[in-house]
Amino acid sequence: MAQRDYYDIDDILAGQERVPCILQVDLDGLGSSGSGTASKVQRNARWTLPYWMADRLDEEDYVTMEMSPMFAKRATRMYAASPESVQLRAICQYYYQFGMQLGNIVPDVPLVLRNMYMRRIQRVAHIAQQGHNVEALDFVQGLDKMELRMLKLCQQAQNAGTVWQQNKAYTLKKASAMSL
Repeated sequence: MAQRDYYDIDDILAGQERVPCILQVDLDGLGSSGSGTASKVQRNARWTLPYWMADRLDEEDYVTMEMSPMFAKRATRMYAASPESVQLRAICQYYYQFGMQLGNIVPDVPLVLRNMYMRRIQRVAHIAQQGHNVEALDFVQGLDKMELRMLKLCQQAQNAGTVWQQNKAYTLKKASAMSL
């Protein structure tokens, strides 16, 4: 079972991402026959379940979790070819967070995440330093939540550096005892 941070809302939302699963047992009363009565769901039926549920059911051997399409071989090859052009927000707003949860199960995912992050974060830092333009706007609109957080931190650091260079960061004030 993947280790998750119980109090981290981003971690919780990342766990809501759906993954394909294959049912390993027959389930009575969970299907729909169309006439309003419950029917049996047969073994080997395909379902998509939230990751947090699929992970637990996979551990108990009720389902077999399959690789999420966003981390399939074909997708990761596409990401490796041009990570800056991938619109992660359209794929999953919590792409890195979800990938870290899958990283405990699928050994290749952490390397894919690292390589993609290292290439994309350079562009994020460049945008934070140089400011936005039309080309940068398209890239920024495709950032996932973690990258957006990093962009804001880089912009704050850039602004703090500018304020410091202009000697506005700290000013000496006369103590109130001195004005007597």
